[in-house]
Amino acid sequence: MAVSEGRKPLVLVLHGPSGVGKESVIEGLQKALGIHRATSTTDREPRDGERDGVDYHFVSTARFEQMIKAGAFAEYARVYEDWKGLERSEIERPLRRGQDVIIRTDVNGVRHWRRTLEGAVTVVIIAAGHKTPAEYHKTITRARIVNREPHISLAKLQTRLDEVDDELADADNNDYVVVNHHNGLDSAIAELLAIVAYERANVSRISPRLV
Repeated sequence: MAVSEGRKPLVLVLHGPSGVGKESVIEGLQKALGIHRATSTTDREPRDGERDGVDYHFVSTARFEQMIKAGAFAEYARVYEDWKGLERSEIERPLRRGQDVIIRTDVNGVRHWRRTLEGAVTVVIIAAGHKTPAEYHKTITRARIVNREPHISLAKLQTRLDEVDDELADADNNDYVVVNHHNGLDSAIAELLAIVAYERANVSRISPRLV
């Protein structure tokens, strides 16, 4: 989607605990706005149903390490024994076209982007539940991970669950907090659309750039 004359493109950095509906929210934004999703690169094997260039750019470990040496990545890390990173071109190329960008990340990633992506707007998606937020998020995170990775070790599962506390502790450091209520996906998407509309019109917002 081309930028209108005089409007600065927007970079939206979105994160939140596993299982809160981040993928569904992003899909809703893409359908409504044509926003560019920055696609990460990884050296792990594709899971069933994953598509190269859509879910991830899948490369070999040797290729990933070559890209690190070449300075191709704006951010990269070892995640659960695999390399994962986001190429600079996934951000800079659409911004040059005047297109808005959305980055899906985790709590460590959003901390990185706050330091290195000037003018980014950060949003955390959390779930609403009758239990305390941490207990509720850990319940849905556990179910989602075990469903996706039925043979995951208990130690690895606990590491994922510990990250829920970190995500929730970071919530107030974001520009916006969006609650995705049970059966409330449309409302969450509408709230994100309102945020995008506001930030597009925000003349005081800094133009996004990697620093």
